[in-house]
Amino acid sequence: MFTKKNTTSLIKATVVVAVVSALTACGIAAPKTEIAYAEAMLQSARNIGANEFSGVELERAKNKLQRAKEEMKDGNNEKALRLANESTADSSLAQAKTEAGKASAAEKYANVEITA
Repeated sequence: MFTKKNTTSLIKATVVVAVVSALTACGIAAPKTEIAYAEAMLQSARNIGANEFSGVELERAKNKLQRAKEEMKDGNNEKALRLANESTADSSLAQAKTEAGKASAAEKYANVEITA
């Protein structure tokens, strides 16, 4: 169950990623900051328990982050930036789905307690 707040946050993050990608597509430097941010977002998703509620998105974020690091090492900075931004978006989605899953579980628990 997605809330308006989660959906709005996800949309904002996606727009920011798209704008940053568009503005930096020409002759970009190594995307160290974007990779660091993607790592932080991935860790944040893990910390809130995304493994339980959105394992697919979490794994996708992890794989894209690893590929971004490899591309940056090989000097493919544009591709590394794109992958880092995609990893960030996947981590954001994992966080949103996790929060929604936790809210749904809490609602079910509350309903059971009320009917018991």
